[in-house]
Amino acid sequence: IPRPIKQSETLKMNPVIFFFLFQLFDHIAECLANFLEKLGIKDKKLPLGFTFSFPCLQTKLDESFLVSWTKGFKASGVEGRDVVGLLRKAIKKRGDFDIDIVAVINDTVGTMMTCGYDDHHCEIGLIVGTGTNACYMEEMRHLELVDGDEGRMCVNMEWGAFGDDGSLDDIRTEFDREIDAGSLNPGKQLFEKMISGMYIGELVRLILVKMAKDGLLFQGHTTPDLLTTGHFQTSFVSAIENRKSGLASAEQVLRELGLDPSPEDCVATQRVCQIVSTRAAHLCAATLAAVLRQIRDNKATERLFARRLNKMVRLLVPDCDVRFLRSEDGSGKGAAMVTAVAYRLAKQHAERQRILNTLRLNRDQLLEVKKRMEEEMNRGLAKKTHATATVKMLPTFVRSTPDGTERGDFLALDLGGTNFRVLLVRVRSGKRRSVEMHNKIYTIPQDITQGTGEEGILIKWTKGFKASGCEGEDVATLLKDAIHRSEDFDLDVVAVVNDTVGTMMTCGYEDPQCEVGLIVGTGTNACYMEEMSNVELVDGDEGRMCVNMEWGAFGDRGELDDLCTEFDRAVDDQSTYPGKQRYEKMISGMYLGEIVRNVLLDFTAKGLLFRGKLSERLKTRGIFETKFLSQIESDRLALRQVRSILQHLGLTSSTCDDSILVKEVCSVVSKRAAQLCGAGLSAVVDKIRLNRGLEKLSITVGVDGTLYKLHPHFATIMRETLKDLAPNCEVTLVQSEDGSGKGAALITAVACRLRDAGK
Repeated sequence: IPRPIKQSETLKMNPVIFFFLFQLFDHIAECLANFLEKLGIKDKKLPLGFTFSFPCLQTKLDESFLVSWTKGFKASGVEGRDVVGLLRKAIKKRGDFDIDIVAVINDTVGTMMTCGYDDHHCEIGLIVGTGTNACYMEEMRHLELVDGDEGRMCVNMEWGAFGDDGSLDDIRTEFDREIDAGSLNPGKQLFEKMISGMYIGELVRLILVKMAKDGLLFQGHTTPDLLTTGHFQTSFVSAIENRKSGLASAEQVLRELGLDPSPEDCVATQRVCQIVSTRAAHLCAATLAAVLRQIRDNKATERLFARRLNKMVRLLVPDCDVRFLRSEDGSGKGAAMVTAVAYRLAKQHAERQRILNTLRLNRDQLLEVKKRMEEEMNRGLAKKTHATATVKMLPTFVRSTPDGTERGDFLALDLGGTNFRVLLVRVRSGKRRSVEMHNKIYTIPQDITQGTGEEGILIKWTKGFKASGCEGEDVATLLKDAIHRSEDFDLDVVAVVNDTVGTMMTCGYEDPQCEVGLIVGTGTNACYMEEMSNVELVDGDEGRMCVNMEWGAFGDRGELDDLCTEFDRAVDDQSTYPGKQRYEKMISGMYLGEIVRNVLLDFTAKGLLFRGKLSERLKTRGIFETKFLSQIESDRLALRQVRSILQHLGLTSSTCDDSILVKEVCSVVSKRAAQLCGAGLSAVVDKIRLNRGLEKLSITVGVDGTLYKLHPHFATIMRETLKDLAPNCEVTLVQSEDGSGKGAALITAVACRLRDAGK
């Protein structure tokens, strides 16, 4: 197959070639313009299907590179080029009409599509005329030249070249070899030369000449007409084989060739015609039987239902019933059918992309998110606006990250769910600096989580906790009081920390440049070291303090309304706290799967997915877990595995195309989440840089959370967004190991170091 011609190479082509090349396609464009003008539709832009019945390498439905000319065509400069592109150029050059070329097909495919419009069982197209060819619907898993392994695709066999490798040499005769030697393309299209109408009459002529020369016909006489190539037409064969008038036709044909046939000569000529045409039919049936076998084996069914049976096919494949439909104008009508299907699919694709585009963010939108986050951070830090700020910027009283001199044994309690951990953390300084941990997990009974509690200062319960009498109280004091009541032991409660701060401190122990903590898991939050002069809620303006941003509530005053989609609003409306934690609901693992589920519901309701058939399971809130996004978007996961996830959701009839689309939806939703997170983080690091009056800032961010750690692309996209929106900040992202437990102990160690230094 010749390779497609590159754009740069066209400049080197001979001008004469261009003349012939453009002459052909200019003529096609002129004919099309004339047709449109006659129908009065020249001003309309209609979809066009282009039947191009020559061997082509098709890369897309609307892109087809000519392999070689056949049927007497020899237009220079077209082989190896995209015929659709050439036609588009010819139309554009005219400038008096416009057409949307949607599909280019072979006449065989057109034949199948035309009959398929009337009979949905039609899965094979067959041309037996001047030339011969076939096409059929093949399983995608067998098409190694095309990506994807689900569903089916029509394959244009170009079977006329069957035998060009010598596989038919044992059944080819001297007459076949003589025809091939005298053809325009010796050694090519050998199967076609044994079957098609272009060659049947010539085969009969050669046999009659041979028999005449051997004295078996016409009393050994030949005539100039009988010896002339092409004078015995294939139409003669059809006339001679007619049951009623065959012998009379034979006599008439032979006399027109200058012969004086006897009745026996006419019978013999009729027999020769029958033998040649029967061989052609048998060869065609044998290859068609192979196609039927392939389809039957693909479907794993014993019979293909139909009404009429071809005699030879029935003999060769008795376990296959075949219905033969004669195509009416397969080339023209078929092209229109393919175009109609392609146009419908293109409209559906455009509608899907229109919906998904509402979830896609451009750079300007992300810069606006960064700007609004900076504004809310400043509002949260200021006394006057703190109460109404969505980003609360809560002081943590953590005034330093570890410097490596911390040492000692520390206890830590990690309370973040229905289980809590008690840890003994041994911090060692010096050359063998290390952190050694021992812990035990305890379960909190539900009657305690839902009963009364003593803690402290708790703003509000989350994660299923509803212990009364706790909100607004100091959790450290309540814990001290509980320890005092037990009278079994005594502890010095030094620090109460958030898991985000713990993440920063854990990474800060290994990297002194770590001054930002980030959680992207079930929920999301961030903290960082702010200048005390900016923390107006705490007295003093020397040094720094870690601020717990609680940025999940960003957007609760409407800052993100212009970016929120109908799917975000649906998730928010169905949540426990509608109107709250809007930023978190667009980013974190608790909600991404639910956003995807709502998109899939919308697509299905509009007939854009799952053939419009909705499973009851997909209607269930929370059924599409965020872990499915990580699995589906994994580069190692094949589409059939994606399909198994969909089947788990009750979508048992999903197709390869469905799997591809679901993967795209997951990708769009998770990419937006990563970009929004990166935009928020860019506001944080740029604020630190500006706080310190630096042209360039080098800083480390400690990160924890299952979404960040387990999603295959989240971290990369977030990092790219951060680099783009904060170009003057060199940010290193480090994964935290056990930020909750180890972090609490390290904060305690730092607090003890600072307290001892103060003494």
